[in-house]
Amino acid sequence: MSQRTLRVVRDVADDQAGDLACDTAGVVSSGLPTVPAAQVVRAQGTGAFVLDVRDHRQFAVGHLAGSVNVGLDDPAFVDVCAGLLAPGVEIVVVGPVGPAERAAELLRAEGLGPIVGRLADPGAASVSRRTCVAGTGTSTEPGTVVESGTVSRPGADGGCGQVVDVRECGGPSPRGALRIPLDELLGRLVELRPDATVTVLDDDGRRSSTAASLLRACGFADVVEMLAGAPAVRPRLRLLASA
Repeated sequence: MSQRTLRVVRDVADDQAGDLACDTAGVVSSGLPTVPAAQVVRAQGTGAFVLDVRDHRQFAVGHLAGSVNVGLDDPAFVDVCAGLLAPGVEIVVVGPVGPAERAAELLRAEGLGPIVGRLADPGAASVSRRTCVAGTGTSTEPGTVVESGTVSRPGADGGCGQVVDVRECGGPSPRGALRIPLDELLGRLVELRPDATVTVLDDDGRRSSTAASLLRACGFADVVEMLAGAPAVRPRLRLLASA
């Protein structure tokens, strides 16, 4: 092959590489814009829905007040979001760039949005936190464990207030608990008192994180999460401190 031919081949390859670099840059630049926390709070005030797509354990460490946690790792992510959001509601996605852009893609495909942008990390804006606690007794104070089947209805001394069981395929609900599937929660808020403690029962903390954060966003000030735990220890329920 002549030197002239080799030079032409190299020029074509360089042009293709340049085009690819431009395309890649276009993909990156066309991603979700990063929105400062202060701007997200202002957007909340005008009706924007702040959707935190991080794992529920990361959400538990710190999150923006009023945000709702639906982890992208939830197999029912799209269905859960569709049940919570109406088309036309502005959405701010919270999470790392990859998961946030994937979530935005799924939401748009479902006809939800518009997507305003992405909050990378609540950081200093985090005002709500929860920690896993353990202990003994039957009160809802941090550091307690509630025996299965002893949950009381609102007003009962020593009980957990209003208990909402959001488990998908769990066993029988504890005595006095109200079974409300997650996709029915918004439509059944009238069954709950926002001025009384609400304890959300779940198996692994994923659905309870969504339900509890949704309740807080709707004005329920005192919300506690209760995890049933592994089957071997299911008779004992671990409480998560109220955020």
